Amino acid sequence: MPKRFKRRGDGVVVALPAAEIEILRSIPAQLGEVLSESPDTDDPVFRRLFPTAYLDPTQEVAEREWQDLVHPELLRQRLAALELVTQTLERGVEKRGSIEVVLTPEEVEAWLGVINDARLALGTRLGVTEDLDEREIDPSEPDAGAHTLYAWLTWMEGELVETLLG
Repeated sequence: MPKRFKRRGDGVVVALPAAEIEILRSIPAQLGEVLSESPDTDDPVFRRLFPTAYLDPTQEVAEREWQDLVHPELLRQRLAALELVTQTLERGVEKRGSIEVVLTPEEVEAWLGVINDARLALGTRLGVTEDLDEREIDPSEPDAGAHTLYAWLTWMEGELVETLLG
């Protein structure tokens, strides 16, 4: 499989098939819905993306104060990253059968964050564990498509990190 990411100067060039670009275009809206839930939600995906700071259940007041202090900025950063990924995808140019996008270092960081958050959210919904992460998925399983997407996001994140490490 050809490399999807290549370093160029201080940025990265992404070259993806149109179908993969469409998948990436759908992620910000879907992830934005999860992120905009109330911090009081018991949604496991929300809790995975915004974990508690205090594991001790008797520290409810300290946890609430921490969340009140930190959550708005974390949410703002994540929503800004979603917007930045959307903007970068809109400027993609078709070249040699792929859509090419040139990313600045700030945009690469946004891509990594969004891909990771999408992967964490999907993995949580699917109940992925280390054991499940490595097994073959039966195409007839109801969640086979979601597992394939999870594997693709994992691969994308890994390839982007490898590209950055050089």
